[in-house]
Amino acid sequence: MRAFGIAIMVLGLAAVAPAAETYIGTGIDPSGQLYILTKRHREITPKKDADQVGFARAEVAPDGRSVGWLALYSSPDTDYPVPMKLVVYDEGEQRAFSGTGLPIRRWCFEANGKQVAFEQETVHGGLDAHYELRDIATGQLVERFDPDPNADMAARPPRWVVDVNSNP
Repeated sequence: MRAFGIAIMVLGLAAVAPAAETYIGTGIDPSGQLYILTKRHREITPKKDADQVGFARAEVAPDGRSVGWLALYSSPDTDYPVPMKLVVYDEGEQRAFSGTGLPIRRWCFEANGKQVAFEQETVHGGLDAHYELRDIATGQLVERFDPDPNADMAARPPRWVVDVNSNP
């Protein structure tokens, strides 16, 4: 009988727990602020870092449970903002990924939105390419890939690296 009571309590707690938000779209308003639209017609405006100057490439995960974007920062080496962080909004929390500290050139969701993959390289591209696959829930590094420019061309990168490179 005690097990039955515990099961009822657990089911009762599940009934009052808030349902996970589903995201359906993103946009950037005229002031440059990113907004996220939810299935329940709510609009969320993520916070910027103090020195962040903008947002770029916002996307909703395939499962609708997360939204990712590039955070742009001023750079003394360019006359345009540079994407230095990949930020993911998930369950009301923002998690930022900056990898090796190089600009983030491309990114995509993996594992139906449970992971995020990104590529970094120097500002004008082509040097020191670095790839990371991260778990969104924990932020943990799942895998990294650093191509060897002297390696045999037959060597194949992991599938998630190919996916990242398929995104503009």
